Amino acid sequence: MNRHKDKMKINDKSLTKFASSGAPADKEGYLLKRGDFNKGYQRRWFVLKGNLLFYYEKRNDKEPIGVIILEGCTIELSEDTDGFVFQVKFSASGCRTYIIAADSQEDMEAWMKVLSRASYDYMKLMVSELHRQLQDLNEDAKLVEDAMRDSLILSGTYGNLDQRNSYQENTEESVENITQPLKRFNPFNTSEENLTCLTDSANFHFYDDAKPKHKTFAQMHEEYGNQIKHMKELWGARTSCLVEDLTSSSV
Repeated sequence: MNRHKDKMKINDKSLTKFASSGAPADKEGYLLKRGDFNKGYQRRWFVLKGNLLFYYEKRNDKEPIGVIILEGCTIELSEDTDGFVFQVKFSASGCRTYIIAADSQEDMEAWMKVLSRASYDYMKLMVSELHRQLQDLNEDAKLVEDAMRDSLILSGTYGNLDQRNSYQENTEESVENITQPLKRFNPFNTSEENLTCLTDSANFHFYDDAKPKHKTFAQMHEEYGNQIKHMKELWGARTSCLVEDLTSSSV
């Protein structure tokens, strides 16, 4: 931990270059720093970049007069209760404890929070925690995806079952209507008379009321077309039943 400018010669080139680089500061501002030998406070301009806390004699100075490497340390309130004082305390023996004072409670809290999050160990811990949260999110997303897939499968299964049941009910009802005795009709009658006999045997009528209603050609076309289509389906179903009966009797 370098206290004076002349003691930064150990790595002053790289530190000075980084301090004066265009890298944005995480936080900067004036703080009071108590001297190591002189116990008085000096007003310094502090600049935090990553885990390096540079301090300058004046704001516009080119080179810092010291740097605090924020690794293996804790940021806590100082025992000195006179003013808004906190300290940067290192766990290793023989390391200096930096006593720093802010101008207000808000300023002190802001500096303490940002300094406590500046170390590489803290960043590594945060990355690990974010990685764990990402894994949890991926697992939750997989659970949701599996649940949606199962829901679609079940929906399709029960939907097909409902369709089969509905189809079976409709088929049974149609077969029941078809199995009723068909009326005999004269093959020499007109087509309209024969259709009337067939539809009467299937409980199907061309007209709802005794008196005919005036309808458009499109309405009549759609109505008679649907009726004829229905008759064909009934006739086809009865033919299938007859074929099955003949097959079973031959066996």
